[in-house]
Amino acid sequence: MTKLTSPTGIHIDLNGTIFIADIDNNSIQKWTPGATEGITVAGGNGQGSAANQLDFPTGIYIDGNGNLFVPDYDNHRVQKWTPGATEGITVAGGNGPGSKSDQLYYPRSVHVDCNHNLYVVDMYNNRIQMWAPDATEGVTVAGGNGRGAAANQLSYPRSVHVDCNHNLFVVDMYNHRIQKWALGATEGVTVAGGNGRGAAADQLNYPTDIFIDDNGNIVVADGNNHRIQKWAPGATEGITVAGGNGRGVAANQLDRPQDLQVDLNKNLFILDWGNNRIQQWAPGATEGVTVI
Repeated sequence: MTKLTSPTGIHIDLNGTIFIADIDNNSIQKWTPGATEGITVAGGNGQGSAANQLDFPTGIYIDGNGNLFVPDYDNHRVQKWTPGATEGITVAGGNGPGSKSDQLYYPRSVHVDCNHNLYVVDMYNNRIQMWAPDATEGVTVAGGNGRGAAANQLSYPRSVHVDCNHNLFVVDMYNHRIQKWALGATEGVTVAGGNGRGAAADQLNYPTDIFIDDNGNIVVADGNNHRIQKWAPGATEGITVAGGNGRGVAANQLDRPQDLQVDLNKNLFILDWGNNRIQQWAPGATEGVTVI
């Protein structure tokens, strides 16, 4: 496969291999460094709910053992694909859409922590669910109090990141903010945005993804502002590190960025959804380079 059509999620492993969630083909594609084509490593057998199928995969996470975790959106489940597997196994949800502890309702993205706990953005339930290894039910660790803008609520969360101290950083998309939930907290604290929808330095506009770097900086895909913002720890404003030049196809522009990753060399990789491309921005760069 040489072209992207509506890619929705990316993950980069330690070798620089890029994994892409390809919605239109209901598959996960693997692109090794320098490759001109991707290869299918999960799904790709048509739209469906069989063990070798996916239905609208919206993201991907690769753990330290090379296992792929895929939020299988329209199947209301998360599938785990071990390296080389031709079928996935359900590790969360899979019991139809709903709000019970063993159910998910349009899971949007996932994250796996160092203890192999799986965190699921349960989008339409407005909650983050943690599924321990081999668990048959999830536990709510953020939100779950109905859709809203209070400190204990979320509104269509889009992504989650868990740091080494077990803090959860949640992209609270429809509240235009990033919420930090400490371990065991019943409320979140706003650490980016939260000042209404807008394009000012202290605002976000439908944020879609985050990455927390080694220095604690929060890198945010600010979707409808067509830019990537970096918020230093404790900052009340973000600075633009990619895009921010209006919606477009030029090398210094983005079109509704959806997902992002930062590699070991601090290169920023952006899933530039509206342009059906993956852009790489080197540290300090004013333009991106298309890598896929």
